[in-house]
Amino acid sequence: MGKKITKTIKLAGAAAIAASAFAAVNPAQTEAASAVESLVLKAEQNKVPLIRATSVDYDADAVTQPWTLYNKAKKDYAAAKAAVNKLSGKQKVQLSARLDTVKLYIDRTAAYIDAISSGKKLLKGTAEMEKYLDEGKMAEATAAYHKLSYEIKKQAVILYRVYGQSTRQAILDTYKAPAEDAKFQALYPVSIHIELDRYVAALEKEDFDQVVKHDKNVNEWLEYVEDQELYDLLEYRYREIIASYTDGLEDVAEIGFYDDAYYVTDLPGMTAYGMIGFFDSEGNELFIDGVENAFIIKDDKGYFTDLGSLAPAYEKEGLKETGPVKIQLFDRETNELILEETIEVKDGNQLYSLEEGKILNAEGKDAAYTVTGQTYQFTPVEAMTFNGDIIGDGEGEKLELSQFPGITFKSSDVTKFVVNTTGKITPVAPGKANLIVTWNEMEYKLPIEVKSASAVAEFGLASGKTKILLSENTNFDALIDAGYFTAKDQYGNEADLKSVSAQLFTSQESVFTASGENITVTGKDGDAASLIVKINGIVKSIPVTIDKTAPVLEGAANQSAVNQAVTVSTKAADVASVAATKNGAAIAGYTLATPLTDEGVYEVTATDFAGNKSVLKFEIDKTVPTLAVSGTAGAPVITASEALYYKDSAGKLTAIQSAELDQTQANALFTYTGTGTLKSATVNAEQHKWSFVTEGTATSDTVLYNDEELFDKAGNKLAGSVKATFNGNAWVLSTQ
Repeated sequence: MGKKITKTIKLAGAAAIAASAFAAVNPAQTEAASAVESLVLKAEQNKVPLIRATSVDYDADAVTQPWTLYNKAKKDYAAAKAAVNKLSGKQKVQLSARLDTVKLYIDRTAAYIDAISSGKKLLKGTAEMEKYLDEGKMAEATAAYHKLSYEIKKQAVILYRVYGQSTRQAILDTYKAPAEDAKFQALYPVSIHIELDRYVAALEKEDFDQVVKHDKNVNEWLEYVEDQELYDLLEYRYREIIASYTDGLEDVAEIGFYDDAYYVTDLPGMTAYGMIGFFDSEGNELFIDGVENAFIIKDDKGYFTDLGSLAPAYEKEGLKETGPVKIQLFDRETNELILEETIEVKDGNQLYSLEEGKILNAEGKDAAYTVTGQTYQFTPVEAMTFNGDIIGDGEGEKLELSQFPGITFKSSDVTKFVVNTTGKITPVAPGKANLIVTWNEMEYKLPIEVKSASAVAEFGLASGKTKILLSENTNFDALIDAGYFTAKDQYGNEADLKSVSAQLFTSQESVFTASGENITVTGKDGDAASLIVKINGIVKSIPVTIDKTAPVLEGAANQSAVNQAVTVSTKAADVASVAATKNGAAIAGYTLATPLTDEGVYEVTATDFAGNKSVLKFEIDKTVPTLAVSGTAGAPVITASEALYYKDSAGKLTAIQSAELDQTQANALFTYTGTGTLKSATVNAEQHKWSFVTEGTATSDTVLYNDEELFDKAGNKLAGSVKATFNGNAWVLSTQ
């Protein structure tokens, strides 16, 4: 009977000290894999790091090339492949299939690295071309332009090989888009430089039909050159060419003021000749210097000198008055009156113009070009004044159209785009045209390129994908986000499948049903069917398999506690992502190959490509629990710092449980030595305490527990025996 009571008391007493919420562990581990399978597993552990390093949805930045991870993965793959090739039969087939998946991610990483290398070539070519343009070296800039055009076409093939829609777009935005934008900005300066060379050749051949054509092109294209220094450089060369093939005053047939000519106050650099033009008999402008060709200027207000300068007037009191001024142009040698005109003087302080603007798309972002089927909004960026502060000069100031009263908008070609009175632009057809913005009688021109809306011309499973894995209900957009599809438009560029309407059908409703763009899973794990997708008349049949099985994580039992490092692993080959936390905080850069060594509560989550998740929770506890004694002579209390366990006959850790022990039961479990008596004992599970009631306690009396060794839940050993001794004033605890 004593033995039976003792066993019952052990089970009861143990949980009294139980404070932990974890279940007992130290489960048996699976048998060690073969040497070859270990190499395969090692190679597989590179997959997740490669995925994270080559996807902007994780750690990739479209700039850093993960050479270290790539080289390690190649080395591990080569070692495993060599070992597998020495096998035969079913095991070789199975392990080879697992390695094929590893090779897929290595190839994707190689494509990502190659894309960045190609992108850097585009950035280098762009910088070279822009450098020559900044320096005004048009011959070199033209050569660099053609070289960049070639590189964009050549490298684009490599850029589009990047796996994953979001990552591929980040690569294109980082490298291809800036190169194409720079090329577009350089298009007109380079074209004008080439056209001027043709202009000279046509003049030398006296092929005046071609001269007229080239002259028209140069004048038209100069309007698209936004960089003022390049504009001045190209216009100067244009004037030089014309001047070199004209005979000066002999060709002048007409002299007159430009349309809408006027002078302004507070602008001492202005000259009278700035508003006068010289033209030949066919109406072509001749760039003649009025001063060098013996003309003099007079006016009825005394503003201008004979040479047309305002400088002396500014030395006195400046040109202040507004209103009309009569200008006369005389031949210096004959004093003949050549031209007489009354011109308006306007207030320069109030004459300000819009200097820069841009167009925004529906999301409010800058639009490098417009696309048919969408609308855009013009917004001012910078206003300029001749003198004084008007608007647009404050740091961080955001301009609004309401700050530009009387502003108007016009399209230079309504067959390309139209614009309303509020600056809303609606593209009509592909091509290029100017948005003409007029404010205070001055114009600002913004070149706009219209492109066709992308239409899906072909689509299918993305590279590396052989089928769609479904674990739950989903929709077409979610499958696109998961990277299952790739698509191209009619130009061979990547197309956005989310912007088109797709029709979905199923080959077997017992596996899944399709309604609109939604998919409802009806089958069980392992069932297969086909998803029929119809877009723009194109029909594709895509294999689908129901996968409801989450990856199995190994290394520790779920909700367990251990006192040693844990390396979590899985035999699953379809793990898409892994994440881990310690005490609720994320562990950066964690992979399944990473040993977890520090004390703490861990949670490891693995997600497969079907979206199934597996969570493994465990605690690493290397700290031995402690005991303390308190209470009076007749009521000692032993308190544990955490739950205590003992090992049963099978070696399994078993929690000591709560119990109310009478005198017989208490003395069967605890040994009392001395003049006093142990009357009862209570084990409290919630407070993990042993509370005793003694009678007649005297100095040197002891209470001893040595029935079994004590551990915590993680297996850390506390003691083989626990003894409390009364020293006449208090109880003192000792363990062995």
